Amino acid sequence: MTALIRIFAGELSGTTLQKDAGSKPSPQLMITPSGACGSYLLLAGALTRVEKKPGEFLQTWVADPTGMFNLSTGKQEEEVFAVLEKVEPPVFVLVTGEVQVSRGIKKGVVVRPLTIRTVDRATRDSWIIVTAEQTLARLEVLELAIRNGTDDQVIRQAINHYHVSMVQIRSLVDMVEEALSKVSSISGGAIVVPDPREVLLELIKTHSGPRGVNISELLPIAAGKGIREDQVIAAARQLVEEDECYQPAAGAIKLL
Repeated sequence: MTALIRIFAGELSGTTLQKDAGSKPSPQLMITPSGACGSYLLLAGALTRVEKKPGEFLQTWVADPTGMFNLSTGKQEEEVFAVLEKVEPPVFVLVTGEVQVSRGIKKGVVVRPLTIRTVDRATRDSWIIVTAEQTLARLEVLELAIRNGTDDQVIRQAINHYHVSMVQIRSLVDMVEEALSKVSSISGGAIVVPDPREVLLELIKTHSGPRGVNISELLPIAAGKGIREDQVIAAARQLVEEDECYQPAAGAIKLL
């Protein structure tokens, strides 16, 4: 199996782009709105329902904080089929699976589970945190590609196919924040969330010219790091009040 990618159900539900992997019988690659590319997923969530379908298939629903994964299993996957026949929802599960994007009348994304096991809440929460980190990292790459262009074919395909804009990037950031809000703590300590003040300070240092940098230019970059527009504006005000920065012109900010 190739590398497993992590995306939230809310992003997977909007995935419609697949391309040929270039070798047979390899499964097709999916490209998601945030630029994730692969054939196989690692997902975690609450298994809420298992339903028998004609032809000895089981349809299963697994929920994460952003939506629902739709799993379809046949008897050829003996171990997975056996687990799902006996499982008593609701229960947290960890799943590896192959993604299948339907372009027909019934458009949608189905996951064919290859392995499945029950887990505890801490494992599910750890999956949310790592998936959030990876999604935000992809969004930052996407944002830079929109601003500066890119030679990365996958990123270009994602931008062109999904008509990615800064508004869409911020919407995906909001989705990530919603997922993280459902996690209270993990073994070994509390969740570390981005500090808007520290993120903005670092962006000002990196992007300032002789006359500083316009705050509006930093908004999409901050969004890719998980910082909302209102948080950027509040952090900018705080930095000026603390004499860490000043405003050389309306809408601009510079380090003192």
